[in-house]
Amino acid sequence: MNSSEDSSIKIEPPHFKAVILHNLMSDWNKGDTEVSDKATQRMRRALIEQGYEVVVAPVRTDVAEHLHGLDPKEHVIFNWCEGIDGQPNAYEAVPPVLESMGFAYTGADAWTLATTIDKAITKEHLLKNNVPTPISKVFTTAERDGWDRYPALVKPAAEHCSYGITPEAIVDDPEQLEARVQYVLDTWHQPALVEDFIDGPEFNVSLWGNGRLFVLPLAMIDFNAFSDYHDRLVSYDAKWDPNSDAFRLSPVTCPAEIEPELKARIEKVGKDAYKALRLRDYGRIDIRVRDGIPYVLDVNSNPDITLEGGFARSARTAGFDYSQTVARILYFASKRMPVS
Repeated sequence: MNSSEDSSIKIEPPHFKAVILHNLMSDWNKGDTEVSDKATQRMRRALIEQGYEVVVAPVRTDVAEHLHGLDPKEHVIFNWCEGIDGQPNAYEAVPPVLESMGFAYTGADAWTLATTIDKAITKEHLLKNNVPTPISKVFTTAERDGWDRYPALVKPAAEHCSYGITPEAIVDDPEQLEARVQYVLDTWHQPALVEDFIDGPEFNVSLWGNGRLFVLPLAMIDFNAFSDYHDRLVSYDAKWDPNSDAFRLSPVTCPAEIEPELKARIEKVGKDAYKALRLRDYGRIDIRVRDGIPYVLDVNSNPDITLEGGFARSARTAGFDYSQTVARILYFASKRMPVS
């Protein structure tokens, strides 16, 4: 189902209150805290604009701290947590607490969050469900171990936000492979995932819904400014540093200007990945295309939902402003986990 069909679905007036559950981390600097506060207040204003009463509930180490006294029959939680203090990637720690307290909440459950943070396990589930993804191998030591596909991309097996993704992460021979694997092991203290590098256009496929899935307009990242394929990737700088060449020279086009047949193939693979990893309410699938075949690079089960993020951009292209976007995600959660 496309976004035009989605926009015709009537969203009921709020019959519950919204709770924004978000992180506070002790290792954040002043700038990190200000960015988080700004994004949280923006979401709060957006939900108020849609008629919600809103409670803001920060989380350090105790997920339930600010939830006591709130009636689960009257509140739906927008789960914006990426872990708890001291455990920054422990996404899966939050849903069990919310479920034990009886709260409906947005996004993925603990299984999906734990699975999608681990890129190797994610790939296992994709392949099990016949969803194309680049050939890969997990390395726990810096040995070649029979790998013979180059160029290859070497990245931490359980990170997000493009941590560890730089031009040096693309390797061209066994010596570079060993050196980069050792770098990942030493720097990130976790296994390295080595995969076949797909040198082709990259697409962000944003979807929302449960059962009936709605694909928002595809976004395409343009790498044409780079003659060297080592630069044709969404590095950490390309995502987060507006002053970098990687950011400035990798413009995003939304909607992507591609042939209808390719668009349909990408959307189908995106939907299949969403279902294979049991995403709920909303998600984003990152895909690259080589020889007409879409390959899933990453499954984002609770993707960036800030105003500047890719999901909001696709929703905006489909005609949803930011307040409508976050309200619709809450709506999907409330219908999946009914609030009386």
